[in-house]
Amino acid sequence: MAALFSSRAQPVGSGEAPVPASRSAARRGAILVVEDRDDVRQGLAQLLELHGFLVADARTGDDAIRQLSADPDGFALIVLDLVLPGGISGRDVRMRQLADPVLATVPTIVVTVLDLGPRERAELRADGWLEKPFRFDDLLELVRRYVLSEGSALQAE
Repeated sequence: MAALFSSRAQPVGSGEAPVPASRSAARRGAILVVEDRDDVRQGLAQLLELHGFLVADARTGDDAIRQLSADPDGFALIVLDLVLPGGISGRDVRMRQLADPVLATVPTIVVTVLDLGPRERAELRADGWLEKPFRFDDLLELVRRYVLSEGSALQAE
């Protein structure tokens, strides 16, 4: 997981569409972390939970779609890796999400190793963009824009 925390962090990219004001307010609910690497997915989930966030996770695009469909109002944010195993990529997850009026309102932060051009980034309409490797603090800053913490174990110290 050391590669996840690099000094070469690249916070939100400039190729994104602006976020409408109604979507930028922080909300309650779980963060769905969609990442195929077990160590990265579990590490992100643990760190977000330490900061007081509720977290669900998915290893594949199929699992992400299944969870989102089962509880569309239960998620406050999606952290989405674009490179996933199986037939449904992270891009496919995002396009299905955008096609559903309820799921389209769930903010999404894309985390990826892919070097996408401005047109491809704009098509995904991500609310945040981090290129791997990234610093957890950069992700946490983005998460706090969209999700209210339920209380932090770190705050008790």
